[in-house]
Amino acid sequence: MRAGKLFQEREWRLALLLTLIFIVKGALWSLAFPLWQGPDEDDHYAVIQFIGENGRLPDVGDEFLPDEITLSRELADVGRLDYNPERRQGWSDTAVGLRQSEFAQLPPAARTSTDLGTTGKLMHATPLYYMLAAVPYRLIGYDGDLLARAHWQRLWVVLISSPIVLIAYATARLLFPTDPALRLTIPTLVAFQPQLTAVTAIVTVDGFYFVCYSLLIYLSLRVLRDGFNARYAILMGATFAAGILAKPTLTGIAPPIALLIGYEWWRRKGERWTVVRDALLLNGVILIPLGWWMQRSLRLNQDLFYFNPVLKGHRIITDPFYDYTVWRHMLDYYQSVWGGIFTTWWAHFGWLDTPVAPWMYTALRVLTVLALAGLLRKLWRGWPTRPDMAAWRQGRRMAPVVAWLLLALILLAPAALLQLYDLTFWWEYGNGRGLQGRYWLGTIIPMLTFWALGLLWLTPQTGRTAVRQRMVVGWQTAVHLLLRLGMVLFNFVSLFAYVLPRYYL
Repeated sequence: MRAGKLFQEREWRLALLLTLIFIVKGALWSLAFPLWQGPDEDDHYAVIQFIGENGRLPDVGDEFLPDEITLSRELADVGRLDYNPERRQGWSDTAVGLRQSEFAQLPPAARTSTDLGTTGKLMHATPLYYMLAAVPYRLIGYDGDLLARAHWQRLWVVLISSPIVLIAYATARLLFPTDPALRLTIPTLVAFQPQLTAVTAIVTVDGFYFVCYSLLIYLSLRVLRDGFNARYAILMGATFAAGILAKPTLTGIAPPIALLIGYEWWRRKGERWTVVRDALLLNGVILIPLGWWMQRSLRLNQDLFYFNPVLKGHRIITDPFYDYTVWRHMLDYYQSVWGGIFTTWWAHFGWLDTPVAPWMYTALRVLTVLALAGLLRKLWRGWPTRPDMAAWRQGRRMAPVVAWLLLALILLAPAALLQLYDLTFWWEYGNGRGLQGRYWLGTIIPMLTFWALGLLWLTPQTGRTAVRQRMVVGWQTAVHLLLRLGMVLFNFVSLFAYVLPRYYL
């Protein structure tokens, strides 16, 4: 018992070390990106600055960016310059312009003035993250110039995103109580995944959203293992409310959670009223803050959850067409999942204008197909000896099939819901929203768990002799090391061979 406790403490120390590495790595990546070169970064920062300067949320009439942000857009070349290895941008010393010193010369009054009248598309977006970020805005670097204040905000994003590494470890520990190798591999893959690193190194709500999404996945697995109760209802309700008040796309996890509660009601035949009571508590915790936002959003956005970019004039559709059929759209959409969304999930930096080499995406696709083959192989051969719920609860076996079905549903639900949303948007406005892989990064922990498991399950699983068993262990150890080192290398190559040359070299 003592040895087991020491081993657990050692694992947690390794997880904390990975978290620290994630923070240091994120800080380095944040320095690599010139100001406003992340998706919608200037719009996210503008809301934080408004709250920090005015001490209140933007209301009717507060649709405009601070003039400081408008002026800085010109200095930072936010024109989404097309990628070309010979062209530089932002802080590069070329004709495009090295104008870093001019950020300090922006007039102090421009921090709050809106005389230039540039509309900010996120001023009336869900406000929770911006409210939280306004606290360090006021407390840290408030007297600095725009460049300093923005980089403090980037560091805040890195810090608030870092719990995802610990959640990855806790989830792996829950799924694999007897496999210490996987409990290190999964958080390592998460910590060094390049696109997650890039998105959590700029001013954005996404890092906070990913943490909320990942925590809900972990809590859902705990409910499956331990049973639904009032404590989990409060924790899940608070996490869901926080996540949806940061980014409404968190609703992608709502159908799997609803099915999980339904499954709890079905399997607890003598306690069904308790499950109903706790489900009502869960919804009450969610609906109180969400109700506040819905009435506010209806007043500001004429929508219950979010602003409409077309109605608000942020998106001008010039060539609409409305004759998209359901099946044709579905075919095109899921082709884009395997194409563009696949690449932007892994590594596609800046304004999605800096890809890595095509052969890297090809290699990732090959590995993904192999991982799917490994999962099917395990399902076919391992079905007779599949783990059961009792063994999982006692910590003797990995999670049972129902847990993996839940995780698969959590992975698939956002993709299906986004497809439906994109289609309805097309029918109404004659054009799609456009989807990016970063919208799917909330599911990064189960995604990389399935990916790693599939590749591991391509290797032999058991040996009939001692020599054969040592070979099996050797194969699996090699795969673990290759996965960890490969993701670390992928991260460094992305930074030094693609991000830095994109802007500086």
